[in-house]
Amino acid sequence: MKRILSAAFLVLLATGCATVPPKPVWVPAETTYNAEKGNYVVELPAGWMRLNTEDRVRITRDGFPLQTIGVDQYKIGESLKQTKKKFEKGMLPQEVSAVLIDNITLIEGVASSDVIENVPAQFAGIDAFRVVLRLHFKSGEERQCALYGGMSGDWVFEIFYTAPPRYYFGRDLETFEGVVRSFRLLNPL
Repeated sequence: MKRILSAAFLVLLATGCATVPPKPVWVPAETTYNAEKGNYVVELPAGWMRLNTEDRVRITRDGFPLQTIGVDQYKIGESLKQTKKKFEKGMLPQEVSAVLIDNITLIEGVASSDVIENVPAQFAGIDAFRVVLRLHFKSGEERQCALYGGMSGDWVFEIFYTAPPRYYFGRDLETFEGVVRSFRLLNPL
């Protein structure tokens, strides 16, 4: 169990989840999450719990080691946690995906990764991409990640889902896709 927690935390760290308060406060995931500071609204699934933070969405049904859905945004030009690559204004969706993939695969403890899918997509009216990755950790653990990302104005938006590939990834994938379909910008940029 400790190895699963370590692998899960490393994936969360790479996708921007490492800013967990010292005492996490969990609240039921409300139906509509309005992130005015982040300029977006997203519908969250009933029966899930949300880590109560102002700047990021992190939800789980059975606990972070088993599945996590999250929303992140990055200011163009700012550094990411793992990679030296940066987002630049005017990047194509596939160029944005390359930066995010690099950021995830450089997590400490990742032995290797496989890109299962990297295709154009749309969400919230943004030209975007959909990526599915499998991460192999030095500990022997595996995680599968699906993410959508795209650029709007001076921001890159990312919606991600991560879970062990065996049971949980497939079980909650459609829930994740529903969250993606519900995502919309408050003021399109």
